[in-house]
Formats: sequence, structure tokens, C-alpha cells
Amino acid sequence: MLKMIALVISAFVLASCNTASPMSSLSEPSPEQQLLSTKEGLSLVLEKDNYTESPLVIATTITNDSIRDYGFGDYFYIEINKEGKWYILTHSDAVFINNPQLNDFGHVLAAGEKVDMHFSIEDLGIELAPGEYRLVKTFLAQQQPYYEISIAVPFSVD
Repeated sequence: MLKMIALVISAFVLASCNTASPMSSLSEPSPEQQLLSTKEGLSLVLEKDNYTESPLVIATTITNDSIRDYGFGDYFYIEINKEGKWYILTHSDAVFINNPQLNDFGHVLAAGEKVDMHFSIEDLGIELAPGEYRLVKTFLAQQQPYYEISIAVPFSVD
């Protein structure tokens, strides 16, 4: 009986060590199904577009070949392709408390500049199951007229 109790306690402890939550998405498809990796001079390129398991970090390069400056932050989101439609993956709101740098502002990508960024899947507290995904990044024009641009680049997890 003691062995059984010890086994149950061990299983519970091991299960609670896994900080990644099961993957879930919004029930409705993303309103922007046709996002490109380049738009109005902004482009997003992944260092790697295929992973054998859920990546902890996704390395990217963002280039601004336009004549405008764009604001952005460290936050990004991931969408999953289900039966030909993109759905936004959800995560706990605690992500923003635990990672206050995850926001949509704070940096400026000036015209003609590029920046390397590393997006942490681990910071979102999720683990990606095998499937087709896209990383989505949003920018805000820094001069009038002010507008938002979202670009996305696909990747897969085997």
C-alpha cells in the first residue's frame, strides 16, 4: 500500500513539473486569413521553418525596407492551421504578469533597419503539438496616417 501511495505521489509531482499547458485555440477562425510575410516594406523571416519538436524559441529577422518608421513590441502570437483555416492559439493572461516585456510597444524599427528577435514559446507557457503554424507580428506606423500592419510567416512542427 505504501508503494502505491508513493507511486501516486511521484506521478503527481512529475506531472506538476511540466509548466507547458495543453494547446488550445479560439473557436472562431482568425479574422485575417491572408497574412503575408512582407507588407508595405516590412518583412519577417524565420531562421528555421521546420522543427522536429516544439521549439522553446523561434529566431527571426525583421526588416524595414520602407521609408516609414514602425513601432512594435516583444509580443507576438501564434496561429495554427486547422483544415485550411488559421486559428489563434490561446495562452494564460498570467503570461503578461510573468513576462512584463511582452507588449506591443517599446521599440521602433526605423526605415532601412533590420532587427534580429527571438520569440519565446516557453514564455507563452504552451507546447506546440505537431502541425502547421504561423508566427504573427504586428507593427504601428509612427507617422500620420497612423495604422497597424500585421505580417506572418509559416512554420511546422513534426
